Amino acid sequence: MTSSDFSRLKWRQTDFRTRRAVVEKLDDQELLAKIAIHDDDYHVRESAVKKLNDPALLAEIARNDKDYHVRRTAVRELDDQALLAELAKNDSDSGVRESALKKLNDRALLAEIARNDKDYHVRRAAVEELDDQALFSEIAQNDDDYHVRESAVKKLNDRALLGKIAETDKNSWVRRVAVEKVTDQKLLADIAMNDKDSWVREIAVKKVSDQMLLDELAQKSTDRYIRKAALEKIGKKA
Repeated sequence: MTSSDFSRLKWRQTDFRTRRAVVEKLDDQELLAKIAIHDDDYHVRESAVKKLNDPALLAEIARNDKDYHVRRTAVRELDDQALLAELAKNDSDSGVRESALKKLNDRALLAEIARNDKDYHVRRAAVEELDDQALFSEIAQNDDDYHVRESAVKKLNDRALLGKIAETDKNSWVRRVAVEKVTDQKLLADIAMNDKDSWVREIAVKKVSDQMLLDELAQKSTDRYIRKAALEKIGKKA
């Protein structure tokens, strides 16, 4: 579609789906820029943004568009690290901040975001971009949100700390992830016997291989499933 074809359309009177379909056929960068800035519907602006190749205009849209969908799409087209850092720290929308941080190279800033962003989705996304065992240890113990602690635990290598988290974290999802990484047989047996969450106990008993500990679980556990699982692992019928 050419500019002259476009000019004949009653643009603002058409349904946004029609306008978006037209945008998807356009190649004219000047026209796409006008649509990306001025169309009333965010779906249409977003489609235009996807076809832009002007970094300066993309930066303007990433900073200033009133709709987070459009800003997020513009961010995904950017490589300017300074701008991405600005947006990762300051955009009002968590999705825009998350999209920006996923393109950041600045490890120190990512760590800052993992510690301090107000939205757990963003903190978790930052954790997933990093490889910092000290940070994982800190977050696994201290973050207020279990989703973020869980992501940190998944990347944590400290066996002693994993054991502590498997026993003491207040959230069963976090304990489950930690138990999956625990190898200490006595600790696993203790968790299989005593954890208040049945799923955590089940994960733990599946990892116990010590025959004496299995025998103790088979005899003393108050959980019928745990007794049965322990008996099966030592080759006895429940």
